Amino acid sequence: MSFYLWGAKALPEGSDSASRLALAARDLGYKGLIICSCEPLRVFRMQASRQIKGIEVEYGAEVDVANARALHSRLSASRAAYPFLLVEASSEEIINAACESPNVDALLLSADRRLSIAAARAARQSQVAIGFDLSPFFRLRGSPRARWLEALRRNLGLARKFDLLLILTCRARSRLDLRGPREILAMAEVAGFEPAEAEEAMQLPERILKENKRRWLGPGVVLI
Repeated sequence: MSFYLWGAKALPEGSDSASRLALAARDLGYKGLIICSCEPLRVFRMQASRQIKGIEVEYGAEVDVANARALHSRLSASRAAYPFLLVEASSEEIINAACESPNVDALLLSADRRLSIAAARAARQSQVAIGFDLSPFFRLRGSPRARWLEALRRNLGLARKFDLLLILTCRARSRLDLRGPREILAMAEVAGFEPAEAEEAMQLPERILKENKRRWLGPGVVLI
């Protein structure tokens, strides 16, 4: 299957070069890797990573700002430059603004950020995918893991209720943080995802990339 890993961090924001991350992701069985940085142009060995055979490497932008006004401005400036735009749910204001913007490809939720009904409705209208990061599953133990799972399942339930796009990852800052597709799928089922639901969530990044790379001449008109 065409599984993509998205949201990975490379040097200088992560611990490994982009090419090393790409090699590790390829060996784990991924078809593609999307590296998302707050400053994509500073990523170390960007060109070298694109030359690695057996895996497609793309570069997205993580939009990290303090308020909704700055978010909309940065998204507008980044949309034409990057095929994947990620926003992390740092506050309720950012969540609401991200869900309202068609320029956002994925809103990455955290355990302490709850998706509201209003935000879910906006995300459905704007076709914003709701991102779930499973990396805490491997880091946490005991009651912190139980609380994280409870928060994830709460957000997942609301996302299902509004039939939102779901997108899965295990966010990596080094090659040692990477997990294979089957491992992520297994953890997703433990977290509450249905098997088919989890597989579709791991294939969604490829669909988003293809859609964003199409050249739109106007509403509903695409250059083939």
